[in-house]
Amino acid sequence: MLRRSLKRSAQNEASAAHQGTGTHASEVKKTAKVLGSSKDKDEAENVLEKLVLGGESEIVEKLQPKSAKTKPKSKDFTQEKKAAWEDEDDLTESVNLTKDRRHAVLSHGEKKITGDSFQQRLKNQFEKVSGTPAWARLKSGDEESDGAEDDPEAAQLLQTTGDYLAPSESLPKGVIQIKRCKDANSECPSQGKVKSVEFHPTAQVILTAGMDQRLHLFQVDGKNNPKIQSLFMDRFPIHTAHFSRTGEEVIMGSKHKNFYYYDMIAGNVGNIPQIKGIEENDMSRFEMSPDGKFIVFLGKYGHMHLISAKSKEWLSSLKMNGTVDSVTFSPDGRRMYSIGDEGDVYVWDMTTRDCIHRFKDEGCVQGTAITMSKNGQYLACGSYSGVVNIYDESYMNSGYPKPVKAIMNLVTPCTSAVFNSTSELMAITSNYAERAIKLVHFPSMTVFSNFPDKADSLRIPLAMDFSLNSGYFAVGNHRGQVLLYRVKHYGNY
Repeated sequence: MLRRSLKRSAQNEASAAHQGTGTHASEVKKTAKVLGSSKDKDEAENVLEKLVLGGESEIVEKLQPKSAKTKPKSKDFTQEKKAAWEDEDDLTESVNLTKDRRHAVLSHGEKKITGDSFQQRLKNQFEKVSGTPAWARLKSGDEESDGAEDDPEAAQLLQTTGDYLAPSESLPKGVIQIKRCKDANSECPSQGKVKSVEFHPTAQVILTAGMDQRLHLFQVDGKNNPKIQSLFMDRFPIHTAHFSRTGEEVIMGSKHKNFYYYDMIAGNVGNIPQIKGIEENDMSRFEMSPDGKFIVFLGKYGHMHLISAKSKEWLSSLKMNGTVDSVTFSPDGRRMYSIGDEGDVYVWDMTTRDCIHRFKDEGCVQGTAITMSKNGQYLACGSYSGVVNIYDESYMNSGYPKPVKAIMNLVTPCTSAVFNSTSELMAITSNYAERAIKLVHFPSMTVFSNFPDKADSLRIPLAMDFSLNSGYFAVGNHRGQVLLYRVKHYGNY
């Protein structure tokens, strides 16, 4: 069978070679003549085998598996690569060792050395303390290759960053990507101070309320921000307005014995007259618990009155020493934190309604604002001096905890503080001065250098809030404006 196959292959090769020139054509002709004789048939077939397959040695080599062939030696790229120590930007002709005290350890009595010597001494000093790290070593020829050493493109890729690393999802510090949009209430500006600004907990809607006795609802799109509805509250300047946690109601408070709520589903306004058992003439300051159970009104002499968010009935009252100036809740609503003019922070269990812990805000003479991050990791306490102390969860272990950071960028009393939804961003303000607003990055706890922009007409900030997914940030001022900003790092809303 092999000889028949070889014969057919030889005939085909002879036919193709007949059209060519040179040695192959002549050999094919001779072979064709020999085939006509039965005596020299074997000899003719041997000639054909050599012509088609190249002889016995070449046949054996072609039939060998690829794995049996000798692996070619890879090119040594280590001669072309530079060690991670070497940086062209660091090369200088000479270095003065007397200008920086940190260079004293590198000095051997000299005042000035060459740049190459300086780099070598830095390297030797580092290796003396920490040893030679893996990233600073080049592999020798005897070491096992990881695959990238045999590929020049991969080797080059591993020496540069470029687009090789995926972008981080966390908010970068230093400079924030923020853009001023059309004012949230541009279609219907307030005629007085804006005292409350808040985004709806689920819908793309924002409320604004203030001293002009009007409540406004606007749709937030960043371009037109059309007005949805306006509500006039006769002889009721609105000092505080909050959405209920379900988003179906808006509760409004003023310096009166009563307070109002607006049912957005039914379109009705309800009036809650003075509650029996509460001797308060001012119901202008209150907070909503995150679990939707309580409305906490801040009263006189350190009293905090708990009102049912559903039935609007009085449940109980808590009391702290001195006055109460601000309260906040843990994300699950199980704890409440209060601060007042004595500089003490009270921690309340909302189930038993007992004070379970109390600690001193370091350096605080009078506390003015308090807020907790949405992940429960940080507690921020603002004071009359403008300092904002940041505490981690260790505040529960001591009566005099040390803050992990003190933000000192405000020089007037801190009157408000709020975290965004991801706990990466906190806004702090003071209504004692113009443009007294800062954005703080977490976890670095540093202030963004490019906000507020000098061109912004912020004036005196009175109220602020972040949208549901932190895509927008709104600030209300004393001139009736609600400035809207787009935080580009986050989603559309």
